[in-house]
Amino acid sequence: MRSNLVVLAAQKAQREGRRVSLIRIATETRVSKYTIYALANNELSEFPKEVIEKLCNYFGCEIGDLLMLEEVEAVEEKAS
Repeated sequence: MRSNLVVLAAQKAQREGRRVSLIRIATETRVSKYTIYALANNELSEFPKEVIEKLCNYFGCEIGDLLMLEEVEAVEEKAS
């Protein structure tokens, strides 16, 4: 699974005509900046429900817009 957080931040910035940095997202959603950075860099292995809810509300999006499934085939090939 990979995060689409950076893309959503860029889209929000364009819509609102302001800079939407990862620090701003953390501050405005009251989610730890470490969690925001880890999510943006695809370093989270677990996705806390409350964090996903806050981010979906912040961006006005669905879970599928925030988190995207990666192709399983690529992972299976590496295991062989």
